[in-house]
Amino acid sequence: MLTPRFLAASVLALGITAGPLFAQGTTRTEADARFAQLDADRDGFLTRAEASQLAGLAQRFDRFDADRDGKLDRAEFAAVIASMK
Repeated sequence: MLTPRFLAASVLALGITAGPLFAQGTTRTEADARFAQLDADRDGFLTRAEASQLAGLAQRFDRFDADRDGKLDRAEFAAVIASMK
């Protein structure tokens, strides 16, 4: 069972570096945890400002914003993850 302390430590570790997140073998759970950590306002989307917290994502934001609504949903973020493998 995942405890709040373990989850907090995991999110913190993911925030320190994006490298391990994008390594081959990244799980959906890790990607979801990273998305949740970046989604500061908890609205289920990543704005350009929120995405800027992940090195390199802000520069490629438009490429992954498939529906051109100015934000990334979880599916669009999954495409980011897939492109980095």
